[in-house]
Amino acid sequence: MFNPTRRTSVRQLLVAAGALTAIALSMAPSNAAQPAIQSAPADCPKGYFCGYKKNNFQQLGFRYKDCYKQEIPDGMGSGGSWYNNQTRGTDTYFYNEDGDYINHAGGAPSSDAYAHWGPVWYVKNIC
Repeated sequence: MFNPTRRTSVRQLLVAAGALTAIALSMAPSNAAQPAIQSAPADCPKGYFCGYKKNNFQQLGFRYKDCYKQEIPDGMGSGGSWYNNQTRGTDTYFYNEDGDYINHAGGAPSSDAYAHWGPVWYVKNIC
C-alpha cells in the first residue's frame, strides 16, 4: 500500500503501475469481434458482408451489400463464421427473430472465424 510519508523509488512505482495495467487488461471484455484475417476469402468481394455456414469461412451462406435489414437464409445453423469486407469502418448489426439488436461486427475489415448464427435472424449493413 502506498505510504506518502515513505520514500518510494521510481522502480517501485513502475512495478505497481505495471501490475495495475495487467489487472485492467485481464478485466477487458473478451467478446469483441476478432481481428480480420490477412485477406478476405475469395468468395467475399470488396463491399460485402459475408456469412458462412461453417467455421473458418467455409461454405458461403450469403453475402449482402445493401444497407437495410435482411433476413439470413435458413440453414445457417448454430456455428459458422463471417467476414466484413465492406468499405473501411462500415459496420454490420445482428438482430434476433423479433428484430431486436443483438450485437455488431465492428468496422470493416473485421471477421469471426467461429461465429454463432443460432440467435441471428437478420443482419443490417450500417452504411
